[in-house]
Amino acid sequence: MCEKEKLASFYFWREVGKRMHIQNIPATYEEFERYNLDYEREHFRYSDTNRRVGEATRDLFLSWFPWWMRSPLKPVVYALLDETILDAFGFEHPSQLLRIALASSLKLRGLTLRFLPPYQQSQFFSDSPIRSYPNGYEIANLGPPENK
Repeated sequence: MCEKEKLASFYFWREVGKRMHIQNIPATYEEFERYNLDYEREHFRYSDTNRRVGEATRDLFLSWFPWWMRSPLKPVVYALLDETILDAFGFEHPSQLLRIALASSLKLRGLTLRFLPPYQQSQFFSDSPIRSYPNGYEIANLGPPENK
């Protein structure tokens, strides 16, 4: 993200936190970044529960792809994560070559998109069809059935 995007995200989530009555939210992006790094250093450790959450999240992401691509894409997912998260989840560390190749391909994609015409409509993920609900859904109807 560029600097303006980072700041916009920070101020948005800071306001969400305030409205949730969360106390002691850092006042600046720099203070928040320092708090975040200190917290990670002090608390991020491997545990089996971390691994289960990490695997479930990874597998959810991979479920967006055809079954035959999932196994080869696992190292790509790991290349998107930093060392601290990889260690806390107990995931393999990807090769430096894969990290460089992935970063380069994302930069190339960005450069390519710069020369294409802008989207005429927003491309929100929530606007895409969802396999689990091919005919759409009503938010009020989501969730577990009520006990009777």
